[in-house]
Amino acid sequence: MFNKCLGCGVRLPSDARGRGQHRRHCAKMKTAALAHTLRERQAEEARERELRELEQAEREIVDAAQGMHMSNDEWRESPSWTKHRSSTNMFGLYREYPIKPQRDPEEKEPPLESACDPIAFGVKDAHDIQPPIQNPDNASPGSSDSSSDSEDSIPDPPPWAPFPNVSTCDMLSWQNNDSNSKSNAQINLLTRDVFQQPGFNLADLAQFDAAREAQRLDDYVDKVDGSPLSAMDGWMKSSVYVRLPKEGVSFASEEEAPIFTISDVWHRSLPQVIRSALQRPGMKTWHMIPHKLFCARPSQPHQHPSHSASPSTPHFFSQSTSSSSPSPSSSSRCFTNACSPSAGSPSRSPEPREDTRVYSELYNSDAALDEYDQILEQDREQGDPEDLEYSMTIICWYSDGTRLTNFGPASMWPLYNYFGNQSKYERVRPSLYPAHHLAYIPSLPDLIQDVYTEIYGIPATAAVLTFLKRELMQAIILLILDTDGFMYVYVHGQIVDCGDGIRRRDFPRFFIWSADYVEKVLLACIKYLARCHCPRCRINKDHTIGLGTRADIFRRNKLREDNDDVIFERGMPLTSVYIDRLLGDLSLTPTRSAMSLRLRDHGFNHYSLFVPDFLHEFELGVWKSILTHFMRLLYAAGGDKIQLFNKRFRQVPTFGRSTIRRFSTNVSDQGKLAARDYEDRLQCFMPVWEALLPSADDRITSDLTFDCAMFLSLGKLRYQVPETLDSLDDAADNIGSDVRTFVKKTCKKYHTVELPREAAARGRREARLTAQGKNSTSTKSSGVSASRKVKMFNPRTYKLHALRDYACTCRMFGSTDNTTTQTGECEHCRVKRWYERTNKHKHVGQIARHTRRADKLNIVQMRVDGWRAKLCAKKYGDKRTKMRAQHANIPVPGTSSEGIVGCSPELHYHIAESRRNPINIPNWTYENKGDTALTDFSINLQTHLLARLADRSIGPLDGPDQDSAEFSFSDHSRLIIHHSQMYPHQILRLNYTTYDLRRCQDIINPRTHGDIMLISGAPLDEYDSSSAHGFEYARVIKIFHVNVRLADSQMSAFERMDVLFVRWFRVDHSVAGGFKAKRLYRLEFTPTDNDDGIAFGFVDPSDVVRASHIIPAFAHGRTEHLLGPSVARDVAGQSQILSPDDAEHTDFRYHYVNFFADRDMFMRYYGGGIGHRGNARSRALETAMDDEDIASEWQDIDPDLAEAQAAEEAYAQQIAQEPDALLRLVPELAGDAEDGARTAALFEEAVRTHTATPTGCDLVYDDSGEPETSDTADSDEEFKHDAGNEEGLDVVDQDGNQVLDEYDLEGYAPP
Repeated sequence: MFNKCLGCGVRLPSDARGRGQHRRHCAKMKTAALAHTLRERQAEEARERELRELEQAEREIVDAAQGMHMSNDEWRESPSWTKHRSSTNMFGLYREYPIKPQRDPEEKEPPLESACDPIAFGVKDAHDIQPPIQNPDNASPGSSDSSSDSEDSIPDPPPWAPFPNVSTCDMLSWQNNDSNSKSNAQINLLTRDVFQQPGFNLADLAQFDAAREAQRLDDYVDKVDGSPLSAMDGWMKSSVYVRLPKEGVSFASEEEAPIFTISDVWHRSLPQVIRSALQRPGMKTWHMIPHKLFCARPSQPHQHPSHSASPSTPHFFSQSTSSSSPSPSSSSRCFTNACSPSAGSPSRSPEPREDTRVYSELYNSDAALDEYDQILEQDREQGDPEDLEYSMTIICWYSDGTRLTNFGPASMWPLYNYFGNQSKYERVRPSLYPAHHLAYIPSLPDLIQDVYTEIYGIPATAAVLTFLKRELMQAIILLILDTDGFMYVYVHGQIVDCGDGIRRRDFPRFFIWSADYVEKVLLACIKYLARCHCPRCRINKDHTIGLGTRADIFRRNKLREDNDDVIFERGMPLTSVYIDRLLGDLSLTPTRSAMSLRLRDHGFNHYSLFVPDFLHEFELGVWKSILTHFMRLLYAAGGDKIQLFNKRFRQVPTFGRSTIRRFSTNVSDQGKLAARDYEDRLQCFMPVWEALLPSADDRITSDLTFDCAMFLSLGKLRYQVPETLDSLDDAADNIGSDVRTFVKKTCKKYHTVELPREAAARGRREARLTAQGKNSTSTKSSGVSASRKVKMFNPRTYKLHALRDYACTCRMFGSTDNTTTQTGECEHCRVKRWYERTNKHKHVGQIARHTRRADKLNIVQMRVDGWRAKLCAKKYGDKRTKMRAQHANIPVPGTSSEGIVGCSPELHYHIAESRRNPINIPNWTYENKGDTALTDFSINLQTHLLARLADRSIGPLDGPDQDSAEFSFSDHSRLIIHHSQMYPHQILRLNYTTYDLRRCQDIINPRTHGDIMLISGAPLDEYDSSSAHGFEYARVIKIFHVNVRLADSQMSAFERMDVLFVRWFRVDHSVAGGFKAKRLYRLEFTPTDNDDGIAFGFVDPSDVVRASHIIPAFAHGRTEHLLGPSVARDVAGQSQILSPDDAEHTDFRYHYVNFFADRDMFMRYYGGGIGHRGNARSRALETAMDDEDIASEWQDIDPDLAEAQAAEEAYAQQIAQEPDALLRLVPELAGDAEDGARTAALFEEAVRTHTATPTGCDLVYDDSGEPETSDTADSDEEFKHDAGNEEGLDVVDQDGNQVLDEYDLEGYAPP
């Protein structure tokens, strides 16, 4: 065995005499090495002593409770064994538990803030959701009076322990936040969240030293029982070893083979990590008992949106709703059963059931229920009382190597531990600290070659090094499983006093190991890209092309066995024919899986851990390969196809909050793209690709693209039901069929070669190998081959084969966002930020300290925030707190707007209160006379306003004429628009409920994102079933509000009415669109000379459902016959610009509705969204959500509207009975009444020049006659960055920080 000096670290001589001489003369041996050795021994002895004490304590408990033991049969007959059904929430969801839990986290409806988009609504994280309230009585933040009153409320120990005061705690929290650069936003954060916090005292920082306080935090151990800050949860540094084989050298046993030791392995105790997580107060929202989630069937069945004009109604409620997944009887979770013909065919739900099963989280999956059933079936531990709840911890691991810098060799290979009991909406937010760093896996040291050469005389071959890398990975897994008696806890559980106040015996169970394909191969102990390339089944890669066929379904099985040990005992070469014959059928490697060694005897199949990964295997796998070959086809087609392709993509409009961003100038290059970039290209691909190839090839490639987009949308749904999973299977089958057609018919027509980027990369690779002497082939002096190589599309890949496994994975483990590696990639960003805070020397240990420090600070800060909330409520009182918060424009604890800034999520839409820059309507229309868009603008606006007032029963009004559908002259004469002015706005913020019950927001800006969608008001029988469409579309030209009164109504004051001036689209029914036709719906602008409808109109913002992503149909060009020069085109986005001359007078002839823009948009067309249930189709849409009995905070309309309408109707009857009451109500019209009926010209002049303000008017005017602007009025200026963001690239939060999207691994992932 090779050794090195513990003092200086140099290699010791091979003989014993030389080692002794070196140790005697080494100056550092007696200092650093001795201290290091002593610390290692003391730590090891302490761990062994604590483990013995723990085992002894459990034995004493068992011995003392022998007489209290309840048999398993007796416990099953107790009331605790009975099944339990929860109450049904407002969306029809309820849960079925195998046993009654002691606490149901969702029994009490969660606050609205928990379902809100944290970026759109400014919802803060859990540790800083409390409001920063100013110190009272104008006391300075640093004065001693600011903390004198708080001393009476300080508990013992104080919540900011281990720090000496709360000021020090706030400073350390600010220093260790997620930002390494102290920008203006960070300085603002310092002043708001530190200096202005209650209890902050500047005198407390007189002797402040950041390094000392950080060390104080590192050394802190909370001695309170049940505290998550336990010393047992810290990092440990251990060593592992691997044995060195050699071809032709045999040993009596494996234990006699030479070993190589890898030191400095940083890891944590898994049982203590679990205990610490369960003791945190944040686990109150965790589900410790698995259950099934159901959605109750609505009272009336609905049709699929493709056959009905009501696209928001869920189509699956009218179909069979039984779960199609089997219930395996063992913990070896099987993919084969879920992929069998009985489970994979479209008719897999023969028995109807009353309600629909919903698959969303790991804790309501079939795998969790199966594991928990086995826990309940085993005998209860002796001494456990009847009321001791048996719970299960759902363990999910993620591991992947990452580079810590853009340049340089610094890298890490972390292993993260997630808990599936926590909601996935919290696991995807790194700021909530959901990831528990479990180990940092070291690489094989470069010193291995020196050791191997010293032992065997020759360096290790590539096969030996690969074998040692596999062995190192399995050795570290064994180290984790063998630390602190984890296997004992796995079998018998551990008693934990959880953070919700309930004592449980918890059993940890492994469910998912998320990794990319390279790491899956390493963990599953199979060969990379070998004959049998799937880690779950043994299908041959030559059969991958049969995806979706019946034979392919039957080939999917998981027959894998552990191999015998023939490497050391027989000295067989790793590349020998014998080993290949022994292991080649299953492509196994001669490495034993650590998970199999420890868990196989307990019925666990470690191959079930390696689930498909949507991010790496579809977005960066299947679709990337298809898109790359599409680019090869364009190069092979010749001409300007590539240039036209790039030009079209540059004109695609953006959508949402970075949902679809501006595309690069050269999309075909595909340089340095993330997964979200490939997703955006797929969602917007069809309008860009149209007509670039001949019609036959265009049809084949478009079908393939549409099916890929369908698979993307269905696969990334966060709420899955049996019908969507069936459709996901069908989409995978369709992709298999499309790929076979594409390879057979299209690919053979074109001579495809490497892309320029591929050829350049190959040249650099060959040059590098030549420089290293590893390339036997000759290359040009430049390092690049003279010609590009032929490249064919390869359908025989594991990633294409895995498409059929996603649906059955969802049935077993929940939706794909539970299994994706995107969650772990988010945590990589935190590791990279911590690396910047190290000295770059032996950075692994420093990063470990930073992770533990951040974890401790998070717990301490949550305690401080809780103390501050109680202090504010006690010191200021609820009334004063609300008044101060409203004045300071900050959230109030305990109110419905807690943690939310800006637009309240309870509203359906929000337009600013600003009355700046008023526009006189007659003057504006006169200045733009001749503009077709403004024809009869004033009359049409009055008609729109009268219609809205008539819907509210404000009147009485004569109503529209039967012949002209217009209101009478008398009705128009009663409507008064104050000053004949409209007040423009830049932004409309539209709140909506997604299919998965989240509250999100669209921003409508006529300059950048002006397209909207509304529920269609057309009768259901107006079109045949093949052309029915459930939405109407429009482009917003102007957002404004007017102040109106109706002369003969109870409206004693002017009332604000928000209006959208729009240009209408109409659906082109001459071409097929939708899911059956595999094409997007095509639109065109309504012509100005159209007899069936109007080209321009007005919309009530409350009628808007969502923003819509409408992409020009580039293949059909532009036209100037729809509209001449107009103000309607001045606000058009950059996607409308072809050239300065054409953009002024032309429009795109057709447009496409991109219903693949996001998952919520997709479900509005596909149907079945739980959050979309009950959407009504009416002329005045009152809500874009459920129209059943919904809690008021979820309603999009005023809850008192019904009472207001009743009062208006009563007052209208009073006016009708007393005609003179009109003159008393509106005295300024008395003179007109005496002169008789006004003419049309007099009517327009009176409305335009009317300036009298009746009593009770809520408008205030200055001396110049212009309305004053309140200082507290909401203004469009606060959203100036949104209005001017024409590029659609950067989004900032309320602190001014740039918000990254889901594939930039920060912020909130869009649905």
